Amino acid sequence: MIGTVTIIIAAWLYGYFTSGVDAAPLAPKVLPGATTIVRSGDLYIGRDAAGEVVGYAATGTGSGYGGPMEVMVGVAPDGHILGVEMVAERESPGFFRLVEGSNLFDQFLRSSVDKSLQLGDDLDTISGATMSSEGVATSVRDAVQLLAADALNTSRPPENTRLQIGMPEIVLVALFAAGYAGHKLRNPRTKRIVRWSTLIAGMLTIGFLYTLPLTISMVVSVLAGYWPDWHTNLYWYLLVGGILFVTTVDAKNPYCSWFCPFGAFQECMAAVSKAKVFRPRDWSDRLKWLQRGLALTAIVIGLALRNPGAASYEPFATLFDFRGSAVQWALLILVVLTSLMMYRPFCNYLCPLDPVVDFIAAGRRWFKETVASWRKPTPPATQPKS
Repeated sequence: MIGTVTIIIAAWLYGYFTSGVDAAPLAPKVLPGATTIVRSGDLYIGRDAAGEVVGYAATGTGSGYGGPMEVMVGVAPDGHILGVEMVAERESPGFFRLVEGSNLFDQFLRSSVDKSLQLGDDLDTISGATMSSEGVATSVRDAVQLLAADALNTSRPPENTRLQIGMPEIVLVALFAAGYAGHKLRNPRTKRIVRWSTLIAGMLTIGFLYTLPLTISMVVSVLAGYWPDWHTNLYWYLLVGGILFVTTVDAKNPYCSWFCPFGAFQECMAAVSKAKVFRPRDWSDRLKWLQRGLALTAIVIGLALRNPGAASYEPFATLFDFRGSAVQWALLILVVLTSLMMYRPFCNYLCPLDPVVDFIAAGRRWFKETVASWRKPTPPATQPKS
């Protein structure tokens, strides 16, 4: 455990002191028609060949599903948005594809600084990538706020910071409650019915409907200190905080066992083929160490690059939105075929979240044993016989 913690701390320090992206090369892309661009403080000022100002650019930051985002925004002197470019994003590639493949960026180009630029208001929400699209929108509003005040000398609509609670949050809390109560049931038949109900509900809602499963990138975000705005990312806090709290306090992991959408999918495959719990005795320990090694490697890469999305190798998005690279499709097909012969092969031997939960449980046991040893009374010293 000490060695693992040391490696993680070293990766965190490396990433902290080597991170950073130069946004300046993106200024020409968001200021079309500018032949010269000069930086003045936080602003980039673009001029044409005649020396006339064609626009201003600035960067803004927001919080996505996997960590901070940064965008560069260019605006014309009349306030119309000329361009939006991603400077840095830390989302899982599978989920950010939904944003890139949408018309979100085109919507910004049809707007101006006097608009609210809020999802659900003058911007369309991206189904399956709500938090990622909210992160982009927040980043754009942050940049536009600076441009309106420092370049255009105009005012912006007040930022909407009200707490956003919708069906994803309600469904997640209900699944947590059902999973926590379900594992305490005594009757095996009732327990099995409740568990299958929560598994199917989790697969259909968290998986296919909302596409908001737990990923290793979220764990890396916690370790990296990337805490999104809780007003617009309550789901993130409920999911990550709920699992950490329940696992730490009760030594139970209701998510993986009761409503993990990808785990539910594997169990459905096993139910179709009547697959049993198959554990290759000669390879079980080696595969477990492979799983732990993959998890540690993912965390180290995510922290060293300060990019939680780079740590995610789970084929979740490929299953839930039917999009992915050739490698992701190959991994998903392999998991599907193996699930017909083995019980939860990805969960048991590849998922990076299982070792994380085991590590938390081990830390919990160590803490309890340490506290118990402190409280254990010291036996009185025996007096030597005269």
